[in-house]
Amino acid sequence: MKAATFKHSLIAVGVTAALGISTSALATNTTSGTTTTNVDIKNIATANYDIAGVKQTEVKSNEVIVRVSEKLSFSLVANNEDGNPGDTINEKLEVAPNGFAVFNHTLTNTGNRNDNYTLNLANVTGDDADYDLTASTVTYSLYNAGQTPGTDTPVSTQSNVPVSTLNGTSFALEAGQFVKFTINAKTKDNKGGNRQNLRLTATSSLLPTASKTLTNTDKSVTTLPTFSIVKTVLNSLDLNNANDTATYQIVIKNPTTDYSANATDITITDNLPAGLLIASALTTNSIVVSGSATKGALSQTDKGFELKGANLPVGDSITINFTVKKDPNAALANNALNHVKVTDDLDNNPATDNTLIDSTDSTVENVNQFYPVNDTDFTNGTNADGTNGNDSTQPLATIKRELKLTNPTIKEIAPTSGTAGQVLHQTLITNSGQNTEGNVTGGLTFTITDNDNGTPDAVNVVPGSVTLTYDPDGPGSAPAQTAVGITPNNSGVYDIKTALPNGIAPTGTVNISYKVSSENAEIGISEDTVVRLTASGKGAPTVAPVTDRTDVKGITLVKSQALDAACDGTADTAFSSSADPLAATPGQCVIYQIAAKNTSTTERGFNIQNLVISDATANFVATADYRGNTFASTTSTGSGTTVTSAAARNADETAISTTINPLVPQGTATMKFSVKIKTNR
Repeated sequence: MKAATFKHSLIAVGVTAALGISTSALATNTTSGTTTTNVDIKNIATANYDIAGVKQTEVKSNEVIVRVSEKLSFSLVANNEDGNPGDTINEKLEVAPNGFAVFNHTLTNTGNRNDNYTLNLANVTGDDADYDLTASTVTYSLYNAGQTPGTDTPVSTQSNVPVSTLNGTSFALEAGQFVKFTINAKTKDNKGGNRQNLRLTATSSLLPTASKTLTNTDKSVTTLPTFSIVKTVLNSLDLNNANDTATYQIVIKNPTTDYSANATDITITDNLPAGLLIASALTTNSIVVSGSATKGALSQTDKGFELKGANLPVGDSITINFTVKKDPNAALANNALNHVKVTDDLDNNPATDNTLIDSTDSTVENVNQFYPVNDTDFTNGTNADGTNGNDSTQPLATIKRELKLTNPTIKEIAPTSGTAGQVLHQTLITNSGQNTEGNVTGGLTFTITDNDNGTPDAVNVVPGSVTLTYDPDGPGSAPAQTAVGITPNNSGVYDIKTALPNGIAPTGTVNISYKVSSENAEIGISEDTVVRLTASGKGAPTVAPVTDRTDVKGITLVKSQALDAACDGTADTAFSSSADPLAATPGQCVIYQIAAKNTSTTERGFNIQNLVISDATANFVATADYRGNTFASTTSTGSGTTVTSAAARNADETAISTTINPLVPQGTATMKFSVKIKTNR
C-alpha cells in the first residue's frame, strides 16, 4: 500500500457587508474586506413642570449621540498542508484508487453580528473522475471565539454526517464562532494519474448577493505503486538427475511513473507448479533489498513461499533467489511456468475495494482496474525491462535426455566381396528425450570400431561409406528422407552436427549406414563392428553400444570315397572323407563323391553363381580308369538350385566336372563318378 500524504492550504476570505451608508472596498482573496454601517442613537431629554400651578415651558436637555458600527463578514479557509497557505485550494493530496481523500476546512464568523451560513459540497466537472459522494462523510465541530481546537472542548461535534445531510444545512454562528470541517471524500473508479476535484461553498444569509458566497476547491491526484516483476531461470534442470537443482531469481521493482507512490505492507507469493519442490529452504540471506526497501516476514513450505509486510519505496527493489528440484511424486510439464504474485491493499483499509494484485500470470491479476494502461505479462522467455509495470517469467528449461542405439545387424559376405558384394549395416539412433540432440559441436558423436575377433583383418569398414538418414518424426514417416554423407575427424570420430546442423529433434531418429568389404577372408570367420554413441553436456546419458557382425560365407567342398568291390555301381562301404587310406585291390572300383555347400543362410545369405565342381583325371589316371559318364552323376538340394551341366568327362579327358548355377543358400551340389583300379599297371 502507499502512505497517504496530507497537505494543507489556507484561504482567508473575509467578506463584509454593511447595511448603511459607509462601504469600504472588498479585500483580495487572501484578506477580508470590510463594510460597515454607522447607526447613530441620538438622545435628548425633556422636562415638564408647574410653578404655582402654572404649567411651564418644556425644557430640553443637550443632545447625546451613540454611534453603532455593525459588521457582517466571514471566512472559509482550506486547511490541508499543501505548502501554499492563504489560498482557496486544498491541493496535491494523494489518494489511492477507490480510497478516501481527507480535506480540512474552517468556517468562521469574522463579523460582529450573528449570521447563518449554508454549506454545499459537490463534484467539479471537467476533471478525470468524480468522488462517490453517497459514500463520503463529513465530521464537524463548533468552537467559540478564542477556543483552540485540540486543546479546548468544542461546543458541539457531529461525526460522519452524510454529504446529502450536510448540503443545505444552515450553521448559525455568533460573532467569533467557527466550525472545523473534516471531509472524508470517497473516490470511485479512479486510476493512476487521475485528478478529481470537489467544491465546497458557504453562503451567508445576511450579506448581499454579490458577496454572500465563498468557495474552496479540494484537489486530489490518484497515486499508487507500480510493480515490475521479472522472474528468470538461471540454469536448466536435469530431470535425469534426481539431485539436480535449478535457480530462480525474482526482482520486483517500484519504478518511477507519473503517479508513483511508495508501496508498504505488500505480500509477495510464489507457489511452484506441479512437479517442482523447493530444494533448499529460503533464509533472510535469500532476499536482497535496495534503498529503503524492507524484507518483511518469510513463511514457506516445500511448494512455495510468501513474504508478508515488505515495503518497497519508489525506485527501490526486492530480489529473491531460491532453488528448486524435481518432485519425484508428480509430473512436471515441459517448459513449466512459475508465476509470482504481488498483493497490495493500497490504503491499508479493509473497507475499501482497492487491493491490487499484480502477477506474471495475467489470469489472476487485476491491475487494469487501477492503472490507466494495462500491463503486459511475458511468458515466452522475453524479460520485462523493469522500467514500467510489465512483468515476465521464463519457462523452466528442463533437460531430459534419452538416447538409444538399436538395430544390431548380422550380415553375410563372400570371402572377397569386391564392390558389388559389400554388405550394408544400419544402426538406429533414437532421441526419446525432450531436448534436441547434436545441434552443438561435439554434443553428439559416434565411432565405428572394427574388431577382428583375433582373426586376420580381411573384413573392414569401407572408408567414405558412412551416411546418415534423418527422420524428425521417427522411422517410416513421410516424406522419405535423404541420406547425407558424414566424414570423421582424424581420430575417427563422427560429429552429428557436421552432417545435421540442426541436430536430432525429440522423437527424431537417425539411421547410421555403413558398408563392409572383404578380401581373401577365410570362410566361417566372423568380425564385429561396434557403434558407440557419445553425448556430452549437462544431463548427457550413457548409451549402450550396438555390435554388428559380419560372417564370411561361401563354398565348402568335401570329397569322400567308397569301395565298389563288384563294380556294380553300388557302394559297399560308407562314403568317407577321412585322410585314412581306403583299402582296395586291383580290379575293384572306387566311387568318388564331391559335395559343395553354400554356407550362407537362407535368412541373410546369397546365391553361388557359375559353380563348377571339377576333379582332374591326372589324380588317378596312372592307377585307375574312368568308367565313363554312365557312372557319373550330379545331384543337388535347395529350392532354386539348378544343375546346368551334369557330371561328365570333358572332351580332352583332363577332368570330370559339373556346373551349377545358382547354388542357393544352404543348398548343396554333389558330383559322383567311378574309377576301376588297373590290373595291368
